[in-house]
Amino acid sequence: MANSAFDFDFANIVNRNLFYIDKTEYLWNLINSGGTCFFMSRPRRFGKSLTVSTLKYIFEGRKELFKGLAFYGKPYDWKKHPVIHLDMTECGSDSADKLERYLHDSLQSIARRNNLVISGDSISVQFRNLIEDLASSGNQVVILLDEYDKPILNNISKPNLPEIFNVLKSFYATIKKCNPYERFVFITGVSKFSHVSIFSDLNNLKDISMDPDYATMLGFTQEELEENFGELIEKYANEQGMTRDEMVAEIRHWYNGYRFHPKAETVYNPVSATSFFEHGEFLNFWIKTGLSGFLM
Repeated sequence: MANSAFDFDFANIVNRNLFYIDKTEYLWNLINSGGTCFFMSRPRRFGKSLTVSTLKYIFEGRKELFKGLAFYGKPYDWKKHPVIHLDMTECGSDSADKLERYLHDSLQSIARRNNLVISGDSISVQFRNLIEDLASSGNQVVILLDEYDKPILNNISKPNLPEIFNVLKSFYATIKKCNPYERFVFITGVSKFSHVSIFSDLNNLKDISMDPDYATMLGFTQEELEENFGELIEKYANEQGMTRDEMVAEIRHWYNGYRFHPKAETVYNPVSATSFFEHGEFLNFWIKTGLSGFLM
């Protein structure tokens, strides 16, 4: 995890020599687990987009970016795969037509970067054609779908929600239909809507949201926090007239409250932890940027 909770691009973090808490061991385990299609749900601002970005560079064969990290020394072939990265966080669509245009533009952009021209009467057909064309060389495709549910949450209380559902259901169903062409699929979201086709149709989709093996893949464990932010803990403890143990206990009281399996270790939200360490002030950081309106 990066020291800036607002920097979601792994290559940018590495190239700017920013602070990064190494979570790549989890990604190696995930890729080599025997499965090919995974879903992970986490609250907003928890590192989902950075995880997707990291996976993108792994499957693009960018080994040089991982030097010094756990993944670098693992037995992995670093084969370059065509990657379809769809970031639904940028989709502010408030109608089915706007959603279809966003998806169309996203697919066309990916096609252009790969020197392809895709066609089709619907975005679902365009999606299928893009997957098949990218895999035509015999190299399976990687699909990374970040915040799949953003268009739903943006319209959760609006009368056009069924239309949004229908667009997404048809579009996401393509992932199931194109399974033979896919090397790896990773989908993130805030919530799990059973009526969206990725959950009703993808019988090979493994939900790792509450899997004990991946419960601490996102967020900072207590050990990671103390090991990587030790100097700042000492600094703020001295400034506020506390012992180191008292400062650690106060930070834990404020920000260590997430558990993603009943028997798993609790973790810190990255935004809250890194925001605190910027200035040493105890404030409720997450709710300012991460609150999901549909909960209200």
